Amino acid sequence: MTIGEKLEATLAARIPANAQEPDRGPAPGQPSWASAAIFALAVLAVAVRLFFWYYTRRTWEDALITVQHAENAARGLGLNHAPGGPLVHGFTSPISVLVPLLGEWMHAGFGMALLKVVSAICGGVTVWLAMRISQRLGLAFPITLLIGGYLAIEHQQILFGMAGMETQMAVTILLFSIYSLFDLKPVVVGISLGLCMLARPDFGFWVVLVIALVGWHCWKKRDVGPLETILLALLLIYGPWIAFTTWYYGSPLPNTILAKGWGWANRIYAGLPPSAFLQTLWDRTHYIFAILGPAYGGNGTGFSLFAFDPHGVISGIILLFVLVGIASAMRRRLLPALAIAGFVLVYSVYYVFLVPGVAAWYCVPLAAAAVLAAGMGVNATVNACLPKRWRSIAGYSIAAVYLASLAVIVPATFRGEREVQALVEEGVREKIGLYLASVMSTGQTVGCESLGYFGYYSRHVVFDYPGLANWQVTRFVHEHPTKRDLLDMLAYFRPDYLVLRPDEYETGLRMRSGWLTEYGDAIVFQVPEAERSRLLFPASSADLKFYVLKRKPGNGSATAH
Repeated sequence: MTIGEKLEATLAARIPANAQEPDRGPAPGQPSWASAAIFALAVLAVAVRLFFWYYTRRTWEDALITVQHAENAARGLGLNHAPGGPLVHGFTSPISVLVPLLGEWMHAGFGMALLKVVSAICGGVTVWLAMRISQRLGLAFPITLLIGGYLAIEHQQILFGMAGMETQMAVTILLFSIYSLFDLKPVVVGISLGLCMLARPDFGFWVVLVIALVGWHCWKKRDVGPLETILLALLLIYGPWIAFTTWYYGSPLPNTILAKGWGWANRIYAGLPPSAFLQTLWDRTHYIFAILGPAYGGNGTGFSLFAFDPHGVISGIILLFVLVGIASAMRRRLLPALAIAGFVLVYSVYYVFLVPGVAAWYCVPLAAAAVLAAGMGVNATVNACLPKRWRSIAGYSIAAVYLASLAVIVPATFRGEREVQALVEEGVREKIGLYLASVMSTGQTVGCESLGYFGYYSRHVVFDYPGLANWQVTRFVHEHPTKRDLLDMLAYFRPDYLVLRPDEYETGLRMRSGWLTEYGDAIVFQVPEAERSRLLFPASSADLKFYVLKRKPGNGSATAH
């Protein structure tokens, strides 16, 4: 044995068996331009998000709820929704308030802008992480392009982060957590799990899943040290937030979770016959995975499908590949692949069976994990069905057709978001908030279902349903299980002003006219009929028209409650 061979053998003996060799260019089977393509797609993701922000000016209703907390805190008014109102933990995601709070400390009014800047950057990081995960899973490069392309250009992946939600940051943190499972460095895994909890409390299911998988890995190795380190790092990242909210609000549990849990009780499948049960099960499954195909959720009432895919066939095909990918992951038993499969399964069950009202942005992290699982499924299917010389052609063809189905709707969806912002958000809801600010006096209150624009621009206490930022409403829906709707809540509290949609107003007149007679004539704010055709899927919008009513003098005030 030569000196060189002895040195090589000594070094090999000192490298742990599970160590990963550093990347040295493209992996076997990867094209020479793979790294350049990943970088280009990441840059595209950032650029398209910045253009979306510039072109649409889109700000989502719920984003204003969280940013209002940050603005009040930066001005010394407390981490609360309304100055002078009851102290309430009225936001769900810690990171969604911490980022704009940092922006507000830097410069008044910069909170929302900083959140969108961070989201745009995270869009590029998301694409890079997803494509590197794909490579390390051993997927063919056409499948890597499919995954990265989806996360770069799919409309909902762009919309919610760039409209001021925490969604893009949550997706990035989730993929970072998945990526950390390849090398399984305990400190990095623990930090990623702590960040997951700061991104969204319901990522707690993911944390439990990862701890269970790592625990299984440690049990096989007969070494619990890595698991202990992970738990310590998780506690150091997330523990301070738990301590702060317990001290400040009296509980670490956001009021929003209680409000949604009590206000929208889970009666999805109660009393359904078998046929209706199966139909509801399919409808909800199709809904949470709709954004795996070309879909539009910008009107806030669910996902609308386009004429060239009216039945969601594209998302259905991708969902079949997701199932194949989950089966492939179970067979391979690679820890990151198992984690991806576990995330898709756990959150599918959670949203289909346990969450009465699944908001559109809940589905975005699930879709990111699902497209990784679908990539594993496409890769396994192509390898099993085609000879080696045809696999690359098939892979590029599938990626091209799929990404084209998403790209073709981008001009329409971007125009749609611009019109929603101009006609609905700024043309109606913002104007209502400003009107309330101009006519309401100190101590007066307003009652409505939607909270964001009305609360942000009026800066008064809002009795919203189900009480996202008002613990009095949350307590009411908890204590009155037979009166869990908007009108029963308003009838109880009698706010000084009401903001009602047409169906709410007409139902109130027809069924509860007694208490509504305490209010004067309604002022109407609406999108003009002639302008509604500018919207994308206008029939799915619930916010085209509102009635504003003022309580007549001498009828008391909500402050009495």
